[in-house]
Amino acid sequence: MGHHHHHHPKHRFDPSHAARLLDPARRGIEDPHALVQEIGIKPGMALVDLGCGAGFFTPALLQTVGAEGSVTAVELQPEVLAFFRGHVGTPPNLQDCCADLTQTGLPAAHYDAVFIAFTLHEVTVAEALVEIKRLLKPGGVLVALDWGVFGPCPERADGKKMGPPEDHRLLLDTLRGLLQAAGLVEEAAGERLGGCQYWLRAHKPMEV
Repeated sequence: MGHHHHHHPKHRFDPSHAARLLDPARRGIEDPHALVQEIGIKPGMALVDLGCGAGFFTPALLQTVGAEGSVTAVELQPEVLAFFRGHVGTPPNLQDCCADLTQTGLPAAHYDAVFIAFTLHEVTVAEALVEIKRLLKPGGVLVALDWGVFGPCPERADGKKMGPPEDHRLLLDTLRGLLQAAGLVEEAAGERLGGCQYWLRAHKPMEV
């Protein structure tokens, strides 16, 4: 007969894990609101929070874009989205969308900005960039935040280094090459925590 292998989903939702994902100490980000403003999110933007997860950044994004702006949060796992709703609530300028972030089904050339934090390293980056470029209006910006060089990362309380293992990281130079291939134009970039994290802002060129 041979052995039967039961299929287990790769991500089994655990609410305690979602709560952990909202802990600022895990990410080394004490003030998400100041950070998103610093890296290029502005009042009035129509914004996509791509791979919003449990909603770590979403309240800060809503606060920054303000009542004139809007946030559309995209998350693949329905259970995570349910937790997200409980955390973020239902402000009138927030929509959520249960979809793969490389195929959101959202309208093309509709958004001023796409924000993606600590998520690009988990997906096929080239595919994600095609979708990001599709979503942005000409002149619209991609603001990405991700895990950089493993070495300088601070240790968490449990002694492990912050962020994913070294081989799961998407380094800034790699992202730069992929952005160029996707036809997105870098505007600014910077490092945090000695390079453990980096941010990058790029725009979709205006149509010629």
